[in-house]
Amino acid sequence: MKPKNLKFPFTWEERTPAVHEGVLIVPQYFEDHQNYDFSHLLPKDRPVSIEYCSGNGHWITEKAKTHSDRFWIAVEKQFERVRKIWSKMRNEGIENLLIVCGEALTFTQYYLSENLADEIFVNFPDPWPKNRHSKHRLIQFPFIEALSKVVKTGGHAVYATDDPEYADQMIEEMEKHPLWESVFPKPHYISDWDKYGWSWFQDLWEKKGRNFHFIQYRLK
Repeated sequence: MKPKNLKFPFTWEERTPAVHEGVLIVPQYFEDHQNYDFSHLLPKDRPVSIEYCSGNGHWITEKAKTHSDRFWIAVEKQFERVRKIWSKMRNEGIENLLIVCGEALTFTQYYLSENLADEIFVNFPDPWPKNRHSKHRLIQFPFIEALSKVVKTGGHAVYATDDPEYADQMIEEMEKHPLWESVFPKPHYISDWDKYGWSWFQDLWEKKGRNFHFIQYRLK
C-alpha cells in the first residue's frame, strides 16, 4: 500500500470531521467540533499514548509495534505526512494505532476525553524561529492546559527538540502551570535518552550536529 492510495475523502466545501481508511480527519478552519463524538475509536482496556507532530511516522509506528499492549494515537496536521504514516500502518499490519489528521490543540480540546492518556509525546515540533512567528509554537499555555485535562494524574508529557530557545520556552511554560512538575532536575532537560526511539527529524538534526533537549513533566 503506497501513500498515494490514501485519498482525501471530501472537497474543501464539504469538509467535516470523519473517519476514512482508519484515519480520523479533523479539518482545518472547521468550527462545529462539539457535535462529533469519536470516542468509540479508542479502547477501554489499554493504556493510551499520544504522539503529536508525528511527521512521517517512523517513531510512533516502531513504538506501536514494540509496545502492542498500548494503544497509540499519531497526530499530524499535514496530509502528505499522514499518508506516509497510514502506508506504514497498513503495510506493517499495525492494529493498535489511530492516525489523526488535524491540528494538535483542536484535537486535544474537542476530541479527547478527560483522564484518557497515560503519556503524550511531542517530537521535534516546528520551532517557528522568527520572533514574529513564535506565537504559532505549539507548547504554550492553551495546549498545556488542554493536556492537563487529558493526561491522567501521574501521567507524563515528554517533549523533544533540537532548538535551545524553544526548549527554554517549553520549560518556562510548563513551570508556570501548577499541575505539572519536572521529572528532571534543573535545567529540567537531558541531552541523551537511551532507547527513546528514532525519528526522521532526530536523524536529520543529528547528522547536522544539533544537540537535543528531552523534557519530561509529570501531572500532579
